[in-house]
Amino acid sequence: MEVYALVGPSGSGKSHRARVVAYDYDIPLILDDGLLIHDGKVIGGSSAKKENSRLAAIKRAIFHYSDHLEEVKKAIRESQADKILVLGTSIEMVEKIVSRLELPEITEMIMIEDIASEDEIARAIETRARENKHVIPVPTIEVKSQFLGYFIDSLKVLFNREEDDLARESTVVRARFNYLGGLIVYNKVFRDVVYYISDQADIISQLRNVRISKEEDGMTIFVVVIIKYGYVIHEALNDFKHNLANSLERFTGIDVKAINVEVAGMEVDKDDLSNNSSSR
Repeated sequence: MEVYALVGPSGSGKSHRARVVAYDYDIPLILDDGLLIHDGKVIGGSSAKKENSRLAAIKRAIFHYSDHLEEVKKAIRESQADKILVLGTSIEMVEKIVSRLELPEITEMIMIEDIASEDEIARAIETRARENKHVIPVPTIEVKSQFLGYFIDSLKVLFNREEDDLARESTVVRARFNYLGGLIVYNKVFRDVVYYISDQADIISQLRNVRISKEEDGMTIFVVVIIKYGYVIHEALNDFKHNLANSLERFTGIDVKAINVEVAGMEVDKDDLSNNSSSR
């Protein structure tokens, strides 16, 4: 595996430009602030931007936690990628990350000054200081743009490379530890995800109500549903809750503490009743 590093001060625009660098160097994997990203999708890790303190964020970014470390090492192996781009605020930081993950020596060190002008870097740092905005180099909407909302904003990066004209979208967030104690994610985003996953669940006939309780350590979802006849209820609802929790955590970056499902009724198809009657 070839290892590339993109180095620049906090807020200098590394994450904004990471996808451009990855495109130019044909690098499928990006490692940024604890997240492992493969071709625009998060495949492992946990974002340092979710942490409640700067110290915890730094530890997360350099893979101090063993479970986080092992998860990302496994995801890198399973990706079978031949190149990876590691982002960091200093040469020492990226070297530490590479060492922790037991990656080969760095092939090329790219400094933010090599790909951005002094004015662009200064503007990025000023924006970070003023607005506390951070960029994660994955789309705000990874799979279903019609159902998923925004963290804070989305950012389009336009590539013009040898007749290719490709738009790449990144996500703008405010880190939990430096914006009023939490990421801003509007309730509509949560509801859109809940409704979408409910539509995909075979057992769910109707979603009657959704209530969301957000706290510092995560969120709790309360849903009222009408279910369909013919399923093993306990197993099917557990699958639904598991899929919903994974989707919410993946697409909003906020931990799900619990999902409580109230079954308000059951929908029985006439054909099911007829089949049951005829079998007696």
